[in-house]
Amino acid sequence: MIRLPKRALLSGGAATLALAALPRGAAAQTPRNTLVIAAQIDDLVALDPHHSFEVTGSDVLKNVYDQLFVIDESKPTAELLPGLAESFTVSEDGRTFTFRIRQGVRFHSGNALTAADVAFSIRRPLLINRTPAFMYRSVGLTRDNVEQTVRQTGEFEVQVTFDQAYAPSLIQNLFTATIGSVVDSRLVQQNAGDDLGNAWLNRNSAASGAYRIARYQPNESYTLERNDSWWRGRANLQRVIVRHVPEAATQRLLLERGDVDVARNLTPTDIAALRGRPNIAIAEFPRGTIQYFSANMGDPILSNPKVIEALKQLVDYDAIANNLLPGQVFPHQSFIPRAILGEVDSRPWRFDPARARALLAEAGHPNGIRLTMDTANTFPSLDVAQALQASFARGGVTLEVLPATGAQVLAKFRARNHQLFIGIWGLGYPDPHYNADSFAHNPPGGNNPGKLTWRNNWNIPELTARTEAAMRERDQNARAAIYRQIQEEFMGTSPFAVFAQQQVQVAHRTNLTGYMASSPGLSAVYWRAQKG
Repeated sequence: MIRLPKRALLSGGAATLALAALPRGAAAQTPRNTLVIAAQIDDLVALDPHHSFEVTGSDVLKNVYDQLFVIDESKPTAELLPGLAESFTVSEDGRTFTFRIRQGVRFHSGNALTAADVAFSIRRPLLINRTPAFMYRSVGLTRDNVEQTVRQTGEFEVQVTFDQAYAPSLIQNLFTATIGSVVDSRLVQQNAGDDLGNAWLNRNSAASGAYRIARYQPNESYTLERNDSWWRGRANLQRVIVRHVPEAATQRLLLERGDVDVARNLTPTDIAALRGRPNIAIAEFPRGTIQYFSANMGDPILSNPKVIEALKQLVDYDAIANNLLPGQVFPHQSFIPRAILGEVDSRPWRFDPARARALLAEAGHPNGIRLTMDTANTFPSLDVAQALQASFARGGVTLEVLPATGAQVLAKFRARNHQLFIGIWGLGYPDPHYNADSFAHNPPGGNNPGKLTWRNNWNIPELTARTEAAMRERDQNARAAIYRQIQEEFMGTSPFAVFAQQQVQVAHRTNLTGYMASSPGLSAVYWRAQKG
């Protein structure tokens, strides 16, 4: 049984009304120097790079701000390049990193970027204490110690001392994240108020990157203007306009008419209908985001390992990738995405209803079991939950799907009041520790509500110790080997069934080249886009 909220029942009618409201006419054409994108951007709640924690925010901010290190977006793997940090050294004890800051960089304001801006920008996320601050706390930086641990040691030199010796690649990858963006400290302090400029930066920018924020209308659009003095070289297009278009059908119509260059959030049905159309191309970009469902091991039924194993045998992995979400995901069964250090390509689980029934019988449930699954009432989570409902039934599991808003579902999940939960998890920065910290790390005796392990009552002291060892391992090959071992155990014993990795599938006008809807740096890339 599926309980559908009223808003889900109204979505089709809303799409029809939106289409009817559009004027008819000949195909339009966007300006030659402007990239126009139709996308769903109503999750964009913060433009402050030390506050933002949603995918849409990363797409904007990675094109506006610079970080200490960057990911080479021209390569299929997450290869690190120098950013605002030209180079760095590590102390003998492995705890202190000294960053040499690039000279000659200017902010959009015209102010010169120096080590003072870098030190301010590393301290600031902990001082404003918004969601992303947990990334810095995970390596021992805190609101109380950041004045002592982050020090400007020269006009173009900054030292950061961590609580223990971490893998250099972990620290580099951490400083590619949106939270690692360097802000114009003088401009921010001029608009600081009592929140270190948080409210001001959520509507303005203080950056040095490829584009500056020219206009932002919440839930409507944002406009970026090119920074002609960007130190990495001037972007190809003068302007980027991203319009909030919530309905996929409307995005498709705008693209067909030439009113936009890119339709970002199309369904597989829309993509199929557009293939082969004149002047329209389909592109796919792997994204470091995985889809999974998890089981609460605090539940008396789900605490039995044989029941968990049975559920993993009842996922039709190939059907989800090839039939339900073709082109938008590919099969993947572990928590480290492809192209990230330590990835594994093994797929130990397959759809086997007969085996699942036998396992349930061994667990004391010869007549099957009844379970509930909490899911957001949006595509693709609700669609996958419905597919799981059908495949579970073939193995003796009666599944009741409970759709709700994303906020409602997350609140229930974080309170550990679920049986099964279907989720999507994005990689915050391209290092295996980011995902291992939530999927394979649950320090004993602690209250760890931010970790997926804790939310599912999975207590794993030995796996936790190995995850902590991996983040300290300085040899890259040895570090990768530890993560592969962790994943093999995770796939075999965890209450998580990872079934797919996402890729961003878009349709665009054929005169557009160079645009990337996703990248190894975990964001869209606008500055390479150009029109023929």
